[in-house]
Amino acid sequence: MSSDEEDIDLNEDTASQLETITDDGNDLMDIEDPLPSTQNSPAASPPQNLPNTRQVDLSINPQLLTCKSYDCVPLAAAVHPSPISSLAATPCFRWILTGSEDGYIRKWDFFQSMNGKTSLTQAQRHHHVDSVTLAGVLSSWWENEETVKPNETDELLNTSTDPKLSAVYSLAIHSEALWAVQGCENGSINLTTVRHDEGKTHHVFRNHTGPVSVLLITPSETELISGSWDKSVLEWDLNTGDVIRSYDGHSSQLSCAQFQPMYAPNVPETMGENDAQLWNQKNPNTLMTTSIDGQSLIWDRREPATAARRLKVPDRTPPWCLSACWSADGSKIYMGRRNGTVDEYDFASQKWVQSLRMPANSGPVSYVTSMPNGKHIICASNDNIRLWNTKTESSFTIHPETEPGFAKPSKTASVIPFSILSGHHGGTISHISIDPTCKYMITTSGNRGWDGTSTNACLFYDISATL
Repeated sequence: MSSDEEDIDLNEDTASQLETITDDGNDLMDIEDPLPSTQNSPAASPPQNLPNTRQVDLSINPQLLTCKSYDCVPLAAAVHPSPISSLAATPCFRWILTGSEDGYIRKWDFFQSMNGKTSLTQAQRHHHVDSVTLAGVLSSWWENEETVKPNETDELLNTSTDPKLSAVYSLAIHSEALWAVQGCENGSINLTTVRHDEGKTHHVFRNHTGPVSVLLITPSETELISGSWDKSVLEWDLNTGDVIRSYDGHSSQLSCAQFQPMYAPNVPETMGENDAQLWNQKNPNTLMTTSIDGQSLIWDRREPATAARRLKVPDRTPPWCLSACWSADGSKIYMGRRNGTVDEYDFASQKWVQSLRMPANSGPVSYVTSMPNGKHIICASNDNIRLWNTKTESSFTIHPETEPGFAKPSKTASVIPFSILSGHHGGTISHISIDPTCKYMITTSGNRGWDGTSTNACLFYDISATL
């Protein structure tokens, strides 16, 4: 695909674009007749009381808020030839982007995949559990090219002009899949169109000096947060392409960034089936960033002059963190560690509450994410992915008062606070994404350029409530 830089107006009304572009990038065939003879006629005017058919219902089933547990079953596998380092999805999960170490971004049709349009071959099914029988439907793909700076053109006249493909260590996508941003190894960030003229680079953000490992679009979709191996966190204005703020304080490669959720999972039992809530609301003022050395900083974007708050690493804990997440209501923070534990912090006090210790020889925890009932988290280590009830006291729980000796109450020795989710085994998990309705989940395997092995697996899950 071409990587020529062109100006793109990010202020353009997305609604007008959606009226002329279909999900597959083609022109709509069933739009209103634009001819003057019919455009102003009463018969051509749509009824005023019809709902907006382009609105996507992202409300959650109340049962998923109060359920005792969840049943997560893998149904489809998106076949990749190399480890998967990054994942991005539209809120409705219509389009899924995966970035691999081979330098390609692949666009998947999630619902065509889950509806069984393509099946895995017998040889492909051999590598997965019995429930995985469907193949991911690949819609398109394009290269992640490192473009040359304008002032470097003269220096490269006598060298090869072939663009270099870069491993895709980070991805983020617009909510309507109009455009996406993808990080490169040389520190640049490509802004490409997705639904129209797919994969064409229209602008390159340049400031980082190392691989870009974190990309996060703000809730307003007017700014971009980026983190790099050069230890810096930058905020970009997507309309001008300028850096408008630098978040200084990390001393190692950035591994994660998330905005605080604005959500209350504890709802009355009298809530009806039609009284649904949204789970994808984010607080644009509170930002959490983590680095691979174990640091976690909490930023208030309303106070640029105020230093970030730091979460203290518990004693006897190695300085390492590849993933962290907020609880569903934003009151807790969970951080995965190299020693096979997940540390839980209270956001209000920034104090360590407890640690959840994986079984022996499970390996480092490479990814954590929370569930909407406020009790469960999903944590991935090298051996398996686990659904963990954080409210269950067991011998796997470490509290501050018992941490030095790892003493556990004998009455909880037989309590198992987790269940194993089938699918992955024996590889580092790079990403876990759950849609706002908590009906589907996607997991990918890859080491994101750091330590660890990969199974090159990308699995699509179906989630249901266990009452």
